[in-house]
Amino acid sequence: MAIVQDVIFCLNATNSEGKGVSAHSILTALNPEYVPGLFSFSTVITVLDIDRTKGHQFRVVFGNETEILGKIEGEFPVIDDSSNLPDKQKGINLSINWSNINLKTEGEYQLTVFLDGIQLKEKKIYVKGKNQ
Repeated sequence: MAIVQDVIFCLNATNSEGKGVSAHSILTALNPEYVPGLFSFSTVITVLDIDRTKGHQFRVVFGNETEILGKIEGEFPVIDDSSNLPDKQKGINLSINWSNINLKTEGEYQLTVFLDGIQLKEKKIYVKGKNQ
């Protein structure tokens, strides 16, 4: 059964072919200059124990209790993985750059990860503007 091992919030995430995903400036809270205001950040999500013989639909949603502020949907392809790791340790790293997300209020926000329509993980993060 697939699990989300990690969710990392950062200022920027890159995915380099052959090198994997890198998270730059890891964040424990989102602290933009202004709230309300637009803010860009990234997330890195590690999903393990995926059946790699078939594709999977994923959806990642970012928002607060009252509204969805961003959503990403797509498909994980069939993965040709010849590593010698046990199946439970094989997976995929997904990097997402969230651009100009409208953070309207200070408070707790959450990122929710779904795979094939099943919610696997919810990760909360606090938002507070430097102007507050």
